[in-house]
Amino acid sequence: MTTLLQTLLTTTLPAETDPILQAYIAQVVPAMEREFGGISAQGGSRRLHEHQLRQQLNASQVKDPEAIARIQEQAQRYSRRPDQNLCVHCLNGLLIAWNLAETLFRLNDSEKRVLCLGQTLHDYNKYCHANGEGAPKAHEIADILNLCSDLGAKLQFQEFWPDWQSARVAVAFLAQNTQFKCATNPHLREWQEYGDLYLDSRRLWQLRDLSAIGDITVHMKDPADVETESSGQRLQEHLRGLGSPLRFRYHRLRDTIGILTNAIHNTVMTFARKQDWQPVAFFAQGVIYLCPKNAEVPERESLKTYLWDEIRKLLADNMFQGDIGFKRDGKGVKVAPQALELIPPAELIRGLPLVVFAKVQNAKVPATPKRLAKLQQRGDLSEAEWLEIKAYSDLRADRLAEFLLFVQRQFFAAIPEFVPWVIDYWGLAGVLTPDQVEIVLGGVNYGWYRLAAHVLARHSGWDDDQLQAQLQELAEAIVDWGERGDRLPPYESPTQQVFDRYLDSYLDLSGWDSYLGDFSQELDRYSEAKTRQGKQPICTLSSGEFPSEDQLDSVVLFKPQQYSNKNALGGRQIKRGISKIWALEMLLRQARWSASAGRFEEEKPVFLYLFPAYVYSPQTIRAIRVFCQDVVQTLNLWKVNEAWIKNCLPETSGEESGLLRVLYHLNWLPEESEAGRFAKSPESRRYDSGDLTFVATLITKVVKKKTLTEAWVVPLFLSLALPRLLGVRVTASSSHVPLYGSDRDFLGAAQIDGAGGFWDLLSASVTESQGCIRIQEIDPLLTRLLIVYSLHLDSRSSPPDPRWQDLKNTVREVMSDVLNVFVLADAGLRAKGRDANPAEARRYWFFAQQLAQDNGLMTEKLSVTKELVTRYRRFYQVRLTDSSHAILLPLTKVLGAILAIPPHLERDDIIQQAAGQLKDAIDRQPAYTRPLLLDKSLDYQVRFQQELEAVLEFTTFCVEELFERHYKGDRALLQENRNRIKSGAEFAYRILTLEEQDETQDRGKKRS
Repeated sequence: MTTLLQTLLTTTLPAETDPILQAYIAQVVPAMEREFGGISAQGGSRRLHEHQLRQQLNASQVKDPEAIARIQEQAQRYSRRPDQNLCVHCLNGLLIAWNLAETLFRLNDSEKRVLCLGQTLHDYNKYCHANGEGAPKAHEIADILNLCSDLGAKLQFQEFWPDWQSARVAVAFLAQNTQFKCATNPHLREWQEYGDLYLDSRRLWQLRDLSAIGDITVHMKDPADVETESSGQRLQEHLRGLGSPLRFRYHRLRDTIGILTNAIHNTVMTFARKQDWQPVAFFAQGVIYLCPKNAEVPERESLKTYLWDEIRKLLADNMFQGDIGFKRDGKGVKVAPQALELIPPAELIRGLPLVVFAKVQNAKVPATPKRLAKLQQRGDLSEAEWLEIKAYSDLRADRLAEFLLFVQRQFFAAIPEFVPWVIDYWGLAGVLTPDQVEIVLGGVNYGWYRLAAHVLARHSGWDDDQLQAQLQELAEAIVDWGERGDRLPPYESPTQQVFDRYLDSYLDLSGWDSYLGDFSQELDRYSEAKTRQGKQPICTLSSGEFPSEDQLDSVVLFKPQQYSNKNALGGRQIKRGISKIWALEMLLRQARWSASAGRFEEEKPVFLYLFPAYVYSPQTIRAIRVFCQDVVQTLNLWKVNEAWIKNCLPETSGEESGLLRVLYHLNWLPEESEAGRFAKSPESRRYDSGDLTFVATLITKVVKKKTLTEAWVVPLFLSLALPRLLGVRVTASSSHVPLYGSDRDFLGAAQIDGAGGFWDLLSASVTESQGCIRIQEIDPLLTRLLIVYSLHLDSRSSPPDPRWQDLKNTVREVMSDVLNVFVLADAGLRAKGRDANPAEARRYWFFAQQLAQDNGLMTEKLSVTKELVTRYRRFYQVRLTDSSHAILLPLTKVLGAILAIPPHLERDDIIQQAAGQLKDAIDRQPAYTRPLLLDKSLDYQVRFQQELEAVLEFTTFCVEELFERHYKGDRALLQENRNRIKSGAEFAYRILTLEEQDETQDRGKKRS
């Protein structure tokens, strides 16, 4: 079964991709995900780092305060870095090195394979560290070779390259010497003592430079590091060492908003390609390029103009489709001010017919008849004229009238010649006068509806297509008329001015001088903002760096003024606004997500922002793009639960963990995948033009009137699964604003913000810091999440309704008492009218064990429950097909006796009475249920005495351990927990019976 990352890489690679790279992705990448995916190459949990380092101490160091202090300091230093798992670290480093080799010179097949395997193993010391073992030193070549062989077996090197052992020394040399700093051993003679180097020394050193470039790049946290940090200098040195005439450059944007900043990145990259700049590595903030040393640097003003034109065109296209920027109310089609600043008047008029057809859809209840009836009531429309045009006052008339109404209101309100010109255009000069058209009631020009009905009366055969064509001709004629007489209003765009200032402040590119801004302009702007006349509404989403304007429900996705209820006592009413930069972002989100402006928050959206860790290679970012656009929308938690039920328990101890089996077997893709499918599709060509996900912004929504808990069910799963599956880092929040402006400020693999109390309860014992999840914490947390989802769907759902609103109750119950796992399981099984089958019994016991991990009280409670059943199975056993009452008979009798016996009796008296009652009950059971009596090899009196002693031991354990120690001798507390104890005991009985059957089968197989 292929993994998600492997499948996405395979489907996005071009058909001409080197077969060796294709084989590496098919054979080695899945094994890397399994072995390296949960290991931190950078960052990670301080607590787990400290635990792993302590495992490497010898007996004398364990109690050494200095050694412990060094470990604590080292663990703290590791954890201060942002997370990056070892799989994506090695994979992205290799792909960057591979692409560079393809650009600079050709490698033969053996050299390519050595590069692949050497780069894969170059951080073997981190693998050893994660397993609590010390790594070989640089001079311990034999140990390094043995470790590489062991790792090669786990990572399926043999399937990738059957003859790889013959090149083992070269692979190990490259792995050990990828870095050019400390802990290296580049002395070839020492390595040759252990075997043939396989490659000539010159090519081996070139591979070393390539690997070093890949390794250095994936450690970078910002594109500008290539010119401002020592790591960038080392990159340039390695490039020179390869004899390349090229150099590295970068662009970055010192801000992260979402779709707008991604659009800027994509557009800059498209512009840079025209300058022969080749993308090498992608960050959340920008790109590192490879380009000729004498390549021209894009001019700041040219790039700013190019950026504005591209973003303006993107929004204008969506506006003319009616998706954004326009709304319709009782007064007709209206336009958002942002649309007027994005689209010049002539272009807007030409595109208006499309908008009108998209927005005016009231075919069943057209507005024209009502408005003509109003004119008739006022006496402005005669009965004869009404009868003449009545039949043509339909949706077509609405569209023509609202087109003219919009154009007049928006562009020609102060031009009296407009109405006569329109009358003449339609040839109605002898039918209508300008005064009859200029009848305004309630702010709406009713005369246009009258004119539209007359036009349609003379062209009654027009269908929708013909009407749209006529409106398009009218629009062209209006533009010609307006431009000839200089009647169109001048085009000004304050939004473009603010956008230019935003780029000046945030966009940075290799070769540009630092932009310091104009101090006098800043001072004037500050001074004006402090005056009463200059007061601007405060932007809800930003810091107020750029001018704000009133929130319009045609722009913002949340309800206008929703966050304005906190005002100073006795002060003025705060009026919230939105800056022009965030207005652009809101419009782009509407266009991308088909979101309903003003009502979006009723769907309780949760935003997932996907950051790279720390970089994407070109191949990886293609895979992420396909996932974000084509895969994530198909997620179905019923199918996730089905896969979890089937694969949570490994069939053999040598298989991967249950969690990985589930994620690998989950069908993420909406259709069957084939190599190069997305590379061949039109979407891929659009991708190739620059539609990349630097910081992917995904949303999940629920229908209205759903709860916060329901809104977070899918985001929580994705937030934990995607770092494990794709190596990305995810922040999940209900906030429209990303939690981090840069990924270098984001330390965790996942950040959960505002998921509700049930998530805090579920994650409390696993995570170090509230909400921030480190890479090693992903697997246990995701396992817990899938367990509670499965328990909930089994016990509280009503298919097809999962009833996620009750999930918080499920979490609270299982996290407060692990035995509630079995109570919930029993409830689900009773609803199905049956008992647990062997697979279900094993699964629910596994669930309880996983939830009890790292919790001593819960672990002990499971252990005591199993011990209870072990003790009474010595003298009482029934079939698994028997009733729950029969299975739990000994426990039921003893618990009942403890609760019924007067509390003033001493412990020994309670034990004796309870044992007597239990023995009487056992004596009434069939002989086959009493295993001690069935042993005919012993005398009856001996068997009888053994049974009596076993009963007494079981009763003593119940009284002393269960009643007195666990429940503090409190009968009320025992009564409250009796059903939980019995549910747990029934599942423990099934588990012990199944284990006994397995042992019997194993012994039978050994004999045969």
